[in-house]
Amino acid sequence: MRGERTRCAKCRYYCRAGTTFLFSHIGLCGLVVGYTIMGAFTFEALEAYNERAKREEMRTERTAVVEALWDITVESSVLHEINWTERAAATLRNFEVTLVRAVRKEGYDGKDDPPLQWSFSGALLYSIIVITTIGKFVLDLGLTDGVRDSVAYGTPSTT
Repeated sequence: MRGERTRCAKCRYYCRAGTTFLFSHIGLCGLVVGYTIMGAFTFEALEAYNERAKREEMRTERTAVVEALWDITVESSVLHEINWTERAAATLRNFEVTLVRAVRKEGYDGKDDPPLQWSFSGALLYSIIVITTIGKFVLDLGLTDGVRDSVAYGTPSTT
């Protein structure tokens, strides 16, 4: 009976062996690779939809501007250059404001055709950048309050 282990002893042995493996270099590398791949799928799932929606919104906006310019042209019984230019410039200024806001604040990259910026490879690169940036960000700023949120969500917190 001495050669046989109890269930508790077997469980303790396998838990210790599993923990030792996870905290070894190979185990930690495996966890980082797994976390990176999981992050890539997550970022792609979260951001690709928004990117497609923003591209469609801007395509619709651009079409509306072209139609508005055509309507300005058609409404003029006689084409008066000064009147047409003023109305067209106002329409284009409004579109310019919308376009600049979309680029600066909403992540629009000016492209309408594939490939998406948030493809799997782009999301994988972003996931790797997040992993390498979190540690530097935390060490450089010496944050204590936002560290947990930064690590949990993969984005640096300034609080």
